[in-house]
Amino acid sequence: MKKKVLIGCSGWSYDEWVGPFYPKGLDSKDFLHYYSEIYYTNEINTTFYNIPAKWIVKSWVKRTPEDFLFSAKIPRVITHENKLDLRNCQEDLAIYLDSMSPLIENNKLIAFLIQLPPSFNREEHFDNLKDFIENWPDDYKSKFYHLVVEFRHKSWMRSQVFDYLRKKSLTYCGVIEPLLPPRMDVTNNEFAYLRFHGFGKKPWFNYFFTEQEIKEYAQNIKKVIDQANIVGIYFNNHFSGYAPKNASMLMKELKIKPRKNPDQVDILDVKKKSGTLSKDQTSLDRFIK
Repeated sequence: MKKKVLIGCSGWSYDEWVGPFYPKGLDSKDFLHYYSEIYYTNEINTTFYNIPAKWIVKSWVKRTPEDFLFSAKIPRVITHENKLDLRNCQEDLAIYLDSMSPLIENNKLIAFLIQLPPSFNREEHFDNLKDFIENWPDDYKSKFYHLVVEFRHKSWMRSQVFDYLRKKSLTYCGVIEPLLPPRMDVTNNEFAYLRFHGFGKKPWFNYFFTEQEIKEYAQNIKKVIDQANIVGIYFNNHFSGYAPKNASMLMKELKIKPRKNPDQVDILDVKKKSGTLSKDQTSLDRFIK
């Protein structure tokens, strides 16, 4: 794959985006169709909370363009509740990977995100991480997708940890958030990963990055782009439609073009694709001209 920068949002199914991002009157069934008319990637947020049925995952494949790429969070039952202890969550991991197989088989999955909780620290849980990676039920190094590790505890900010990530071809997830420094280490030259969370009070994600902040972060992101073949960047500040606004701002700053500008999206076509309108429905525009 050619050097590529993928910028998008974490999740797409937010009613509060109607108005700030989605046109008013757009049904929730239209959201992914509309989103994928503008962006080339999305980080699936819902898989953190529940393992989706396979038919739902198949629908994500069908509802997005052929070159659209997803990242997907590992379920919290694995990362947070069982802290990667395979003695307790191996079955959950197997079920999850089977559910996600339509994305893998259609080369539409670019990464699995292993988002770890603040309680997951290096002293107590490094062996858990190592065991989890060693027993990953697939040869991820030979696959299209990558494994990304996101820490939330400062104890992981050690050269020993970053050396381990490099040795195992794991991607470090750089985070823009209150708990950790904004490090953007590239531990896998094939793929780098960044997440913008924000600095809101309650919660972090209720935060809008200013134009000046975007410009400043973009300078360091350019260095990451020089080191990795593919860079995935996702905005998780979904409140009030901030994420798509900031994603578009960063794309403009890095001179990355969207698939389409919002004013170029044919809403009638989106509704036809999603099934909220009949495919033979005709726009009134042709009769008004």
